[in-house]
Amino acid sequence: MVRVPLSINLLHDIYIDESSQTQNRFLVLGGIIVPTRNLLELERHIRTLRLPELPQGEMKWVKVSPSKLSAYKRVVTGVLRPPPSLLNIEFHSLVVDTSKLKDKVFNSGSREIGFNKEVYQICHKFGRTHRDKLYHVYLDYRDTKSRPSDLRDIINRGIMRKQPNADWPYRRVHFRNSAECLSLQVVDIFIGAIAFKLNGHYAALGASQAKRELSDLVMSLAGVRDVTRDTSVRGRFTIWHRQLS
Repeated sequence: MVRVPLSINLLHDIYIDESSQTQNRFLVLGGIIVPTRNLLELERHIRTLRLPELPQGEMKWVKVSPSKLSAYKRVVTGVLRPPPSLLNIEFHSLVVDTSKLKDKVFNSGSREIGFNKEVYQICHKFGRTHRDKLYHVYLDYRDTKSRPSDLRDIINRGIMRKQPNADWPYRRVHFRNSAECLSLQVVDIFIGAIAFKLNGHYAALGASQAKRELSDLVMSLAGVRDVTRDTSVRGRFTIWHRQLS
């Protein structure tokens, strides 16, 4: 296959994470896309926003607490209201109602196959939104029998059926350790804020007030009024509820 020369201006990094697959009805997959040339700037930006309350350690939705809330608020504000040089960063998410999953019927009884199909769907969301780009996809590390390179090939074949002129746009699919990846940590916060409302934790008796405040802030900055509905297809922060038959 003839491929165009790799240009740093075409290359974008996509960081994808998911909320709990087993404990809640609604599964949320989300991803941040950032031009590769802007990645170091984004990481410096996030590191600065963490200070002084979070000088080190992994940021995660489950770790949100009153003592660290200010730092989490600065991070989500700084990513959703970034400086002009980082306005090209986007977050897109996909929601799956797990009560409607039919892995026994469609996925040979394998939740792993079903989950890979959801990763496929969200990768295609990025591909449809940025048709002229090339991608390095980084998934939060998980135990799996699937090889990332196999998933990459499946994603590429799928998008090329609809875009025959696409030049193998997903050049890399790798796992990353979220403890070492700030972009994955931000994704975890965003999908946590969505799932917190979707799965009824926000309204539950005794719910964390810190998480309530952070979820409200994320939705306010993102312009999302109702997490149970799809946002517009395009935008810097989108939610897409997958319709399962």
